[in-house]
Amino acid sequence: MTGKPRYYLIACGTSNYNDQDVPNLDSVPTDLQRVVDLLTQKFGYEEALTNLRLNPKKDELIKQFSDWLQHEERCESDRVIFYYSGHGEDIKGDRHYLLMEETDYNQIPQTSLATEDLVRPLNNEGVKIEQILYIIDTCYSGVGISDVSKFTTQVVQKYQSVRGAGIAVHGIAACRAKDTAKEDVFSRGLEQVLKHLSKNYGNLYIPLDYLVDQINQIISSEQRASYSASGSEISAKFFPILPKTIQTWEEKQDELISQLFAGLKKYPEDSLLQVNSFILSSKTIEKLVLDDEFILDCTEIKQRLTELAQKPVSRGMCPLVACAEWCRRRFSRQDDKLRRLANTIKNWQQDVIRYREDANLSTIQEFVQEADLKFQELIKKENLRLQVEIEPEVDNDNGTGQASGALLLSMNLWLESQDLPLGRFAEKIRLEPRESEESDSEQENESLYTILEKILPNLIRNARYSLSERVNLTIEYFLPFDYFKTQLEKIRFQRGRKRTPLGEEYPIFINSFERYFDQDFLEIRDEIQVKKQGLWNDVNNSVTEPSIPGEFEGDDIYYMGTDPSDSDLERIEEALPIAVWSRNLNQPLIEGEHLNLSEWQNWPKKIRDLRKKKKGLEVTLFWDDLYPKPSQRCRPLNTDHL
Repeated sequence: MTGKPRYYLIACGTSNYNDQDVPNLDSVPTDLQRVVDLLTQKFGYEEALTNLRLNPKKDELIKQFSDWLQHEERCESDRVIFYYSGHGEDIKGDRHYLLMEETDYNQIPQTSLATEDLVRPLNNEGVKIEQILYIIDTCYSGVGISDVSKFTTQVVQKYQSVRGAGIAVHGIAACRAKDTAKEDVFSRGLEQVLKHLSKNYGNLYIPLDYLVDQINQIISSEQRASYSASGSEISAKFFPILPKTIQTWEEKQDELISQLFAGLKKYPEDSLLQVNSFILSSKTIEKLVLDDEFILDCTEIKQRLTELAQKPVSRGMCPLVACAEWCRRRFSRQDDKLRRLANTIKNWQQDVIRYREDANLSTIQEFVQEADLKFQELIKKENLRLQVEIEPEVDNDNGTGQASGALLLSMNLWLESQDLPLGRFAEKIRLEPRESEESDSEQENESLYTILEKILPNLIRNARYSLSERVNLTIEYFLPFDYFKTQLEKIRFQRGRKRTPLGEEYPIFINSFERYFDQDFLEIRDEIQVKKQGLWNDVNNSVTEPSIPGEFEGDDIYYMGTDPSDSDLERIEEALPIAVWSRNLNQPLIEGEHLNLSEWQNWPKKIRDLRKKKKGLEVTLFWDDLYPKPSQRCRPLNTDHL
């Protein structure tokens, strides 16, 4: 693998020592955190082997470092910095050693880590990195870096044709061969110089000899750092700096957004789902986005990325990188193609962090992980409702005010407890009348059913893609009066090898579109609302029974019967909050056998169970409760890309 350079940091150190003759170093954790923050925040490094950061065992350190160098994700353009802080000893006639927690001061060669052993893993098969910089922040580290150079020249380069070919090995020692390193001195000098040069240096990379010279000007009175290189003649490229003329985020964001978008566009369906799921999570957990509406095509992905890029970094959080991290995290758990996309996003993040001032990748990753867990827990506890609006489109283009022959289909996903709409989908449907002796109503009903069966199951999947596998989801249709008898609960979707009706999977009921969106219904709306309030607030859950099943009396508030007539439907729409009927004349609903009036609040779930158990029983439920209703804003969108 080759590609754009990726920058990695392995930061280790020992502060605790078991041997009483070796004093503990309280400054080591500070040294490590200072270097990690500096390189990850200012230069876009990714910290690797974080479990080895403090007090590592020598065998674990070498084994894990070796495995990491040989991992399949490594590539020939990777650049690595290995920083070590702690005690060091120069054993005369032997070599330089890094003292570990388990070191016995009387047996240093046997119980410590030879500094040159940090180079030995480069001599293994399959190691593919471009450059590595060892920074040894210990006493007598000049000897340790000299050992590193000798081993590289004598051993690694001897096998260039097959092992470690072309790897450039560089070293920085915190002090000279005969000097003792003072606590907290080198890391402070490194931090001060790099922070200054990251803003004021005019070339692409900071040369290591120049870096060391600048550090020595700060710490010269206490100790002297040194630099050496061996292996390849490739110049050191560890601290990437861009000239200020092209360094600003405003100038780089379009290019970087296009790079991320190019990767997401290769898998539009998966990318739409994950970007939308980030929108849902940020709405429920922390406001990161400008517009909480779902996106439905590739063009909107790029628009959303641009919106996120324009939001400022706050407390280390860059909204654009957070969205990318949300996608990367979820893609990494899927198949090979999406795991490759996750790796592409990972590389992209390293570039962005260099330009997004004050953004912290570690902070973003922690936030996204926590947000993902919170979001999944929230969704598991929620009752969700998917509200599907079907509206006749008015021919506004020609100014006729008549129906255009198309329907607008919109969907809203709601969290019940928070009265919170999670998102919105929309689609334009055009009904094509068939040549038939059937009535216009029958033609339209059948056409609506046929078209919805093609698109609705996928739209429903898109609405709940980011939710937990087990969620309490209900589907509510808002239908124009002419479509009340359409068998929408029988629309089937693929579930494994079976085609399952939606009505068997979810509680499904219908409502009146006109009741909420037609101005002609304003006069009766208040009357219906009074009935609903009285019914829903009745602690005894009682209803007034009609004297004859399927017929109405003055103030009846429900209807139960079989296949109501058009006049019955008009009465239901204009006056009742609840109605239920069987479309199968041979299988009427029977009170007490199928449904109990006293349990009317559970009818949506009970009717779903009826649809599952009694396959021939075709039940329609009209159910107008007090749940929040969708906003009056339909927007036809092209969902061909979904």
